Amino acid sequence: MTATAALAREYSERANAYERYWAPFLQPFILPMLDSLPLGSAQDVLDLGAGTGQLAAPIRARSPGCRLVLADRAAGMIRLAPSGPRNSRVVADGQQLGFADHTFDVTVLAFVLFHFPIPREGLVEVRRVLRKNGVVGVTTWGDDPGVPGASIWTEELNAAGAAPDPRDPSIMQQGTMNTPEKLLALLEESGFENIEVESRRFEYPWTVESLLRVQLGCGVGSRRIGSLPAEAAERCRVRVEERLRNLTSEQLLYRPEVLWASAGRA
Repeated sequence: MTATAALAREYSERANAYERYWAPFLQPFILPMLDSLPLGSAQDVLDLGAGTGQLAAPIRARSPGCRLVLADRAAGMIRLAPSGPRNSRVVADGQQLGFADHTFDVTVLAFVLFHFPIPREGLVEVRRVLRKNGVVGVTTWGDDPGVPGASIWTEELNAAGAAPDPRDPSIMQQGTMNTPEKLLALLEESGFENIEVESRRFEYPWTVESLLRVQLGCGVGSRRIGSLPAEAAERCRVRVEERLRNLTSEQLLYRPEVLWASAGRA
């Protein structure tokens, strides 16, 4: 199984948890990017890496009459996306899109480009399916300290003898685009023009309960703790929770840098 197929299976298996716990967390970081795109005049919009379709409503609010295609490699995710007379749901590989040239006016890539083994190839494919003067919007992580308690999970899972994270490093390409300069260069190398990159530092106040739900539902904790026998897994979870409850409100405050970019196809 390829790394992208394995990632799609992982997301499919955890689609319900993703929809409940992770997608709502991500959405506020994405909306500034949507506001920078010419959605008001777009007739055909592609949300590539749409997940469970959390951006369908915000896109539709900015482009009420568009034909919207929600595409994701994970079939289990896209099944949860909203359907409708002007919404299409498609299982698609972002690096080999099954769309004709010059199909879309706007393509959205929200926190997904770093999952492409070769991000530049994915962007070249996105450029192919954009119409003349079409625009792509990209959102990704910049300087990201990691969610609070990540080191606690790592320490306790290691101490319990959990298997390493099964994700292949090839589909974790954040390091190729985690500064404005890197993201700009990546878009330029892919043939885009009129590129604008912005960054913003956000704050998000996690709670111990929300951290546990995310990690056990769809985070790295869920990927590793399942390798332990049931009793050992429960001991590990209890130990993590005990340590998380010792964190202060300041330590539970997450302050990631988020990058977003818009770029055109001449």
